[in-house]
Amino acid sequence: NSIIKHYALHDFPPEAVFLYKFLKYRPGIRFDSFTYSYLLKACGNAKLNRTGIQFHCASTKAGFDRHLYVQTALLNMYGDCGRFFDARYVFDEMPAKNLVSWNVLITGFVKSNRFDEALQLFSTMALYTEMKPSEVTLLAIFPAIVNTGHVKLCQILHSYILKSGFDVRIHNCLIDSYAKCGSIESAALVFQGMPVKNSVSWTSIISAYAIHGMPDEASEHFDRMENGGPSPNGVTFLTILNGCSHGGLVEKGLEFYRKMVRDYDIEPDAKLYGCLVDLLGRVGRLEEAERVALEIIPRDRLTVAIWRTLLGACSFHGNVEMGERINRRIMEMEEKHGGDYVLFSNILSSAGRFVDSEAVRSLSDKRNASKLAG
Repeated sequence: NSIIKHYALHDFPPEAVFLYKFLKYRPGIRFDSFTYSYLLKACGNAKLNRTGIQFHCASTKAGFDRHLYVQTALLNMYGDCGRFFDARYVFDEMPAKNLVSWNVLITGFVKSNRFDEALQLFSTMALYTEMKPSEVTLLAIFPAIVNTGHVKLCQILHSYILKSGFDVRIHNCLIDSYAKCGSIESAALVFQGMPVKNSVSWTSIISAYAIHGMPDEASEHFDRMENGGPSPNGVTFLTILNGCSHGGLVEKGLEFYRKMVRDYDIEPDAKLYGCLVDLLGRVGRLEEAERVALEIIPRDRLTVAIWRTLLGACSFHGNVEMGERINRRIMEMEEKHGGDYVLFSNILSSAGRFVDSEAVRSLSDKRNASKLAG
């Protein structure tokens, strides 16, 4: 079991399956609930869909069809493999469920962007069972709340969080969720009521004000953070710049960027550069955005993503000349991404260059570029 566990939980899931098959017919070898749980974990980690189904059958034959630990591992495996119908079937058939079982299925739904199902399951747990949401439950459900804009559930959880005394991490998520659901006043109240605040707390509220287009409040809280709170770091500035970008606060974002470089001697990485490009590109300051992109040393996929962001800005603002230039750069780095061809083709088409647009589409087919879903 120890060896199978090691293979399953690290970078060798297929080896766990191989070892099981090697030992299966050896005399004196018996597999217990831990064995099947580790094997199911291995199948989930490696997305071994068919093998996972085989272990489901094997564990049932071995008498573990009512074993809570094994059934929860099955939920995890089916969720990791994207088989949510099977995961839900296993869950519904479980004679007993614990909080981990509920958390596993809720988390699986959220990870696969099935937010309504996650919220429905969470509501069922909260209303019809004696299970009380844990920190894990809340961390899992907040993204579903944000993506559905379910501010009323935010308010319900806010009361529960205050009564239950959760730590700063949950309060930080609550600030972020309120802000992204459109309730900046509630986000501010959560922040004000926190007895303990860390750098994420300050970053969350500053970003919240930026997202809502409130530069004065964002600046005020940043000043307070500088004067009496934890020191801002690269993640702080990245989050704030993202907020400024989505809130249309270009000058405020540039002010934060200059402060980061000048006062904190933080060297921008590809993510920060990308955020700055997005900030400038959204308001049509494409030449400045291009100059920023040119400062980046090509080193990873993030660099390509930054040029794609700028190509999207060219499409939005109808800058065909720059779009052609940027498209050439993207093609030098990666020519198999179908979305690049579609976007550039649309830029040309919008400019009335239909022949060129069709030629780009044909080139995409010729190079067998990946197709976009839908």
